[in-house]
Amino acid sequence: MEGFVMNSDAVRLGVLGAQHGHVPGKLRWLRDLDAIDLAGVYEPNESVRAANEQQPNATGVPYVEDIQKILEDASVQGVVIGGAERQNPSYARRALQAGKHVLMEKACGWTHAHVDELTELAEQGGLLFQMGFNNRLMPHFLRVFDMVAAGEFGEVFRVRAHMCGAYNPSSDTYVGGGAYFKGGIFYNLGCHALDLTMAVLGVPDHVHPFLRTERFRESGYVDNATVVLEYPSAIATIEVSHLETEQRRPRSFEVYGSDAQAIVSPWGTVGDRSAAVAIHTGGVEAGEAGWHVHGSGLHVPFLDDIKEFVGCIRGEQEPRFNYDHDRAVHHTLMNICGESDFDEECA
Repeated sequence: MEGFVMNSDAVRLGVLGAQHGHVPGKLRWLRDLDAIDLAGVYEPNESVRAANEQQPNATGVPYVEDIQKILEDASVQGVVIGGAERQNPSYARRALQAGKHVLMEKACGWTHAHVDELTELAEQGGLLFQMGFNNRLMPHFLRVFDMVAAGEFGEVFRVRAHMCGAYNPSSDTYVGGGAYFKGGIFYNLGCHALDLTMAVLGVPDHVHPFLRTERFRESGYVDNATVVLEYPSAIATIEVSHLETEQRRPRSFEVYGSDAQAIVSPWGTVGDRSAAVAIHTGGVEAGEAGWHVHGSGLHVPFLDDIKEFVGCIRGEQEPRFNYDHDRAVHHTLMNICGESDFDEECA
């Protein structure tokens, strides 16, 4: 099969579900990287499979008809969870119960209990459980996180994140029909910005969500949100909307400290602009000369978390983000959005 690399030394992975919007980008690397032996993709929805076959990144992957082909295959070490959002907790639970390491697409369910159960299963089984927040491992964000860890910002007193989606008149409906999760666009996209913000500041003392509906009034889908996170010595603000005319160039992430500050913009490659972070060091005395822009070059999405997942399975590295961080992010997301009253879908 063209682009499908078999390698006896490769890490053998499977995929449960192929409906999540991130999945086509991930299938490209699962299919093409020499370090991976793709055992198969389980996606029972034939229309989803057909649609993926029309995308160059997702075409040519081996689908399996029976989920047990992946779960009962002792050679499969890890599973990427990429189904529809209401399916993913069930997929992740079954993979962990089968003794597989898990890389799960965001978000980690729609209740507090989801993240507690899944991370507990992973910890009890000595398994990896990594969340597919596809921005957290980008070079420009890692530069910021490394500066935070080294204390180079001094006392961080403010973080500001702007995350957005372009207006879509069908955004208030779930892929299978019906209402979306509480929190709307904040649940969907704000979790990315929340993950990054908490990587800098940790768990907030209080959350102050302002969740508004401007255009989706019939359904009440939250399409315009600002959330304030309160810390002992800092404030973070996260702005998210699903009303913008273009969603990628406006995304920004800013960290302000007593000794340094950083502005990530844009988050990823957009047209003639590559992802970059502008960092100011030297304190007030440095003035404008203290700014230096660090580009990341042409960045390909979804490769970083796949590479880390494989590296961690091989024991070559430790996860950058641990169970505690991912639990805290999801609990904070639920505190902001509220839990949704939906049943899991089991495929």
